[in-house]
Amino acid sequence: MSDRLKQQASERGSGSMDAGWDVLTSYRTSSAFLGTAMLSRPWGIGVDPQRNSALHVILAGSCWLRLAGRDDPICLSSGDAVLVTSGIGHALSDPPDAAIIPIRNALAGAPSREPAPDATTLLCAKYQLDEAAPHRMMSVMPPLIHLTAQQVEGNEPLRLALQLLRVEAQGRRNEADVIASRLLDSALVLLLRAWMDVQPAGSGNWFGALSDPAIARALRLIHEQPQDAWTVAALADRVLLSRATFARRFTRLVGEPPLAYVARWRMNLAAKALRETGRSIDEIARAVGYESGPAFSKAFSRVYGRSPGRYRSGSAS
Repeated sequence: MSDRLKQQASERGSGSMDAGWDVLTSYRTSSAFLGTAMLSRPWGIGVDPQRNSALHVILAGSCWLRLAGRDDPICLSSGDAVLVTSGIGHALSDPPDAAIIPIRNALAGAPSREPAPDATTLLCAKYQLDEAAPHRMMSVMPPLIHLTAQQVEGNEPLRLALQLLRVEAQGRRNEADVIASRLLDSALVLLLRAWMDVQPAGSGNWFGALSDPAIARALRLIHEQPQDAWTVAALADRVLLSRATFARRFTRLVGEPPLAYVARWRMNLAAKALRETGRSIDEIARAVGYESGPAFSKAFSRVYGRSPGRYRSGSAS
């Protein structure tokens, strides 16, 4: 075997599940907004597609969840818990087409009365991750994690963590309370673990992908070298698989074709750079693999619904 092939074979073992667990155990929130709300029809609350992720628990009643870029709303029932990952704009409402107001305007402390028969009671946490913590796994999470009431109820650690979070939200004295932040850290990790536990073997999920050495290596290459002109053949060659086998296995485990994932990852990195750096749009375009600013702007607008400049100015507000 040539030196190159030996090196590649060795690299195939990297990116195992150990890295994923390291990320989960170091998962920390740097800021959070926590609250509950009892809402009567019609109502709607929204979270902008910025740095924030959001955890929502349906304490009573039901509602509809709409994700940006997805036409079909998702029905949520009492006891369900959902995690919407960073950069995904979304709204909760009842009915599905209700007018939307910002989430902060709707959340308050504990409801002062018993829920009305037609009301929905929510526990919501909008948070950002601590940039000092190694949370690279979060960047490859699916946009939505949905656990049903039955799945939450069947996982005692998660059920108890969410109950504690509800008690803290309803009796909190300070939105930046360190107790609430630590409870949220625990609840998020337990929710992710519970979600992994209910995934069927071989289904398209990120943790299953990381347990496959070849696909984990491909993900690592994409993440570390987003500016490269990746093709399916080039990625397959780097992980020592045939083009057809690689494309089939990647799509099955990750849930989307390799080049669709490359494009989405580039947009994630670009959005982060627009939010958190002063680099020019042309510089960001080159860093994520686009030869020109206009081509990048067109692709970015297609994903985020606004130009890079408007996205940056909105994030800064």
